[in-house]
Amino acid sequence: MSPAVVLGIALLVLYWAWIGLFFGRVRPRIMDALGRRLDVRVRESTDVLDAGTYDTRSDRAPLRKKGAIYAADLVVLLLGTVGVAALLFVPAFLVADSGALLPIEAKLTGRGAELRVVDAVEMKADVGKASLALDVRNTGRDALVGCVGGVDGYTSRNGYLHGATARFDLAAGERRPLALALDATRPPLGERAFRVKLECASERIAVADAKLVVR
Repeated sequence: MSPAVVLGIALLVLYWAWIGLFFGRVRPRIMDALGRRLDVRVRESTDVLDAGTYDTRSDRAPLRKKGAIYAADLVVLLLGTVGVAALLFVPAFLVADSGALLPIEAKLTGRGAELRVVDAVEMKADVGKASLALDVRNTGRDALVGCVGGVDGYTSRNGYLHGATARFDLAAGERRPLALALDATRPPLGERAFRVKLECASERIAVADAKLVVR
């Protein structure tokens, strides 16, 4: 099992543990504290139409205080569920997407490679085509099959740059040069950073930073 999958499972377990704690203890204590501050008694509704929401126990409570309880409960719910999920999963996604876990995964699975960009690539804006020289080496214990190098991502920042190498296999310890054919729809003038990737059997094995200069 890859480190990214293990990390995802661990974060899910941690998140569901937090959800149980949040609804069981944290949220009730926050709402009770707010009720004391507003000098009203609050309760969690069990009615069919608004079950799970907090309201004042007395219907005679001022409307502004009832509104404050409703609004505060909504904020607490959003922060305690969506907010915490964002704090947990967004950084984890960014770490996994950056390729930082790939070296760890290679040690665990025996499938790994080193991808290196030989030099920056230049492209004429009116042509929108270029070739990027890459160097790839199988650093794992096992052979890599069905490999292809390509541009990682598709964005307007670099003129929707895309491209891929021919498909190839790579024996354990083997090293070879590659030519990545690049194509951009509307490349903006100047220097743009982008990233290339190596995928084998539809699994991302390695990533590297590259530079495009459009003249």
